[in-house]
Formats: sequence, C-alpha cells, structure tokens
Amino acid sequence: MKTPLILIIPAVVLAAAVAHPRLPGIQATAVLASQNSEQPSDKDRTPPAIGKIVIEPGLSVGPVKLGDTRDHALELFPRKNEDQEWDDPCGTTLDWVDAANPRGRGDLWIRLKRGKVFQIESSTTRFHTAEGIATFDPPEKVATAYKGLLAYTLLTPPAASLGDRPLVFWIDRKKGIAFTFAYDVSRHKRYLYKIVVFAPNRDFCPELERPNSSKWQLIPPYAVEPPAELSPEPY
Repeated sequence: MKTPLILIIPAVVLAAAVAHPRLPGIQATAVLASQNSEQPSDKDRTPPAIGKIVIEPGLSVGPVKLGDTRDHALELFPRKNEDQEWDDPCGTTLDWVDAANPRGRGDLWIRLKRGKVFQIESSTTRFHTAEGIATFDPPEKVATAYKGLLAYTLLTPPAASLGDRPLVFWIDRKKGIAFTFAYDVSRHKRYLYKIVVFAPNRDFCPELERPNSSKWQLIPPYAVEPPAELSPEPY
C-alpha cells in the first residue's frame, strides 16, 4: 500500500459513518402514503419549515445552517419515530429520515459540536445544489459544475449497502463542500451518495474518520475509483 497521506485539513475528531451500526443506508424505495389511515403518520409528514431546498457550499443545506443550535435544528426538522440521535467521536449526530420523499427515502445528517451545527450531510434527493446536483447523480455532473476538486479514498471496511468498495471523495475545502461517491453494483458505476457542507477551511469530519489517519489516501483528481491496489476487488 502506498504511503498514507496526511490530509491538509484542521485536526478534527472523525470515525467512519458507513461503519456506524446505527447509521441507516440510503434507500431508493419509494415511500407510499397509507391508504387506510385518516390521519397521516409521522413518516408521511414533511416539516413545514422545508421550503428552501438548495444546498449552499460552506453555509447550509435547505433551511438548516452551519452555526445553528441543536434546538433550532430540531425546530426545522421535528423528530419522528424513525429519526435518531447519538454521540460519536465527531460530537453529536441528528439523523432526520426523509421518509416522505416521493423520489425515494433518504437521510439528512446534522453534525453538532458543543451544541452547534458544524457539518451537514445530505443523502436525499430533496436537497440539491444551485447547479441541480443531488444524491444519485453521476460523477460527470459534479465534475462539470465544480472545478479544482481534490480526490481521496477512505480505506475503512466497505459496506455492502454502498457497493462493497471504498468510498471516493471529491473535496473543495475553500468552498466548504464535499461529494461522496458510492458504487452501484448492478450498474457497475459510481453515483453521488452524499453531499457534505462544512465551514470553509475549518473543521471537517468526513465519514467520521480522522484526517491524519492512514485510512485516507490521495488519488488523482476526479478519479471515480481508487488504484487497484487500494480496492478489495478488481474492476
């Protein structure tokens, strides 16, 4: 294996999100409204605060902004039965499940440190960048809209739900945005799994793994696969 790369990112507290036992994988199954209930269930309700659906690098995902308090985040995204909250090496995570999305179930992860939002991650098609980039889009769409991205791979144990291959990241630290790509086994190609927003040139917690960990490896810019020696299977 190549010499581990020490990412030039401020020291932060990280661990692998895909390995977190409580973290649900993204699901593309359509969410159908109950036909037998007179009143909508929790999962059929969309919080009224979700009017804004644009992801702004270094600032916000929809209505929730970096620097918001935990209480305000929960006002924007009231907790439902399927939502979760846990402490991890990064701080505290609020997982809002987008169960009412007609295009498919997804998640919004709100990361907090000392009670304030420092990172937001979208793996739901409900939110998109100003260029129209959202979960499930192909890497080519991201490459066309964003220039100067650096690429990395994370050598944590691959998750079956994300294609059993190392995740690939395209990162712009100056703008405060990162794109995480997983692998679609059935289509034999990468897809955009998650969009991450963080404060420009500030603490960044990619998949909860420390940036100076030997699990991080730099790969060629805009690469969609790590070198063969870093991948658990041929491609």
